Amino acid sequence: MATQTPTIHSFNEVKRFKEVIHYELINVNNGKSQLSEKLNLSKDRNCAKSSPTYWITERTKDGKKWQSQSLTGLFKSVKPFFYKGDADKRKHLLIFKFSYNANNLIVYYYKDFYTPKFNQIINQL
Repeated sequence: MATQTPTIHSFNEVKRFKEVIHYELINVNNGKSQLSEKLNLSKDRNCAKSSPTYWITERTKDGKKWQSQSLTGLFKSVKPFFYKGDADKRKHLLIFKFSYNANNLIVYYYKDFYTPKFNQIINQL
């Protein structure tokens, strides 16, 4: 399967709560950032029919608040520590790779590319 090269965002944990982790952007490879400088990872509270494992929310442009709507839900994949999401109603594919303790997060952002066969892409990473 031919895909484009993703923009790779690297984040480090800056705060951890019982069900939420805040991350801050430390590096971007293969283009300019497609995400905000801060991300909020929260456990799913069974509020959506899609039932993702986690939700990712971005910081507002002014950096003062978290967006009212989540960027995407994170869904488990065939590989441990890898999750799948999308942006703009399946316009952009997002692959999330967490470190063992979730202190670090890498987001592979495939702009203008989406496929339901994301496990094939995850196996290539």
